[in-house]
Amino acid sequence: MSTEVASIFISYSHADKELARALAEALRRRSMKVWIDEGELKIGDSIIERIATAIADIDFFLALVSESSHNSNWCQKELALAVTGELGREGVKVLPVRVGGVTMPAAIADVFYLELQESNVEDVADRIVSAAPQHQEEARQQVTSRRDATGAQSRQVKSSSDEEFEPVRLVGIVEEGVGRPRSDGSRGSALYRIPLRLSRTPPPDWARHFVETWDHPPQFTTMHRPGIASIAGDTVVLNGTTMDELERYHVETLRHVLAKVNTDVAAHEQREGLQRARDAEQQRQHDESVREVSARLKFD
Repeated sequence: MSTEVASIFISYSHADKELARALAEALRRRSMKVWIDEGELKIGDSIIERIATAIADIDFFLALVSESSHNSNWCQKELALAVTGELGREGVKVLPVRVGGVTMPAAIADVFYLELQESNVEDVADRIVSAAPQHQEEARQQVTSRRDATGAQSRQVKSSSDEEFEPVRLVGIVEEGVGRPRSDGSRGSALYRIPLRLSRTPPPDWARHFVETWDHPPQFTTMHRPGIASIAGDTVVLNGTTMDELERYHVETLRHVLAKVNTDVAAHEQREGLQRARDAEQQRQHDESVREVSARLKFD
């Protein structure tokens, strides 16, 4: 937000048009950028679109508060939008200027205001221009602080949720755990268990997905596989096979299954990380909205 040339939007009732024009000209002579609505709304016009289009870059929203503006739905809507931050860019400052000693609206009752009449237009313009740089600097600092806080929180969420998934690999056979065939001539007596070491103990979701995928292997693999596979800690246990079958068939199937499970779990964790980041940002926005509304509302 520049502190060299301040921009200001003047909200007024058309009954106060001449006074608003006089103040606008006084501010322009002091090098302020002034936007003042000279046209009436037509049926069907959008108040928000009409104003937002005209004042997308304002620094200040000056509200001429008079008896006429009290009775103007247009003025009341403009003021409500400005106070709630829906007009212009971040950091827009509302400047109340009272005309005729009327009661100030509740939304800005605790905001310092200036008194305006035909005889002191130049003095009011001087005071507005004099105060503008300080207001601009304060607004700039507030916006920067909010953005820094948001960025820090986003980075914190990102760092905690975007850690890359470490693929689980097969390391080798746990030789001391290999079973022995019964070799008694009964069906399956030549088969035994073979444990294989993993690079790390996988998370429970990974282990469950591995067993499911082993039971229903990727369509691209047709290798023979034993009927049962389980995971215990950092070990995959194949039950009902032989070392010969492991070498000829199962190693290739294991590679395909591991690749698919690692890919699926990594994608799932990434989705969950993004969702956590979105949830955290929504919560931050909600909390900020609660704080802002709480700060604005006065109950006495």
